[in-house]
Amino acid sequence: MPRKTPAKSPLDVLLADTQLLVARLLRENRSLKAHNQRLASELDRVSRGWDKIKELARQAPRKTRR
Repeated sequence: MPRKTPAKSPLDVLLADTQLLVARLLRENRSLKAHNQRLASELDRVSRGWDKIKELARQAPRKTRR
C-alpha cells in the first residue's frame, strides 16, 4: 500500500506563506531602493543642468527697455 503523505497543518502552511511573502517584500524593497537611487542621481544631474541654465541666463546681455 502506498504511504499517505502527512497533511500539512494550517500553521505550517501559514508559516510557509509568510516566509514567501517576506522574501518577496525584501526583494521588492531592494529593487525599489536601487530605483530610488537611480532617480536621485538623475534628479541631481537635471538640477545641475537647470542651475547652469540659470547662471547663463543671468550672464546673457539684456535689451534695454524703451
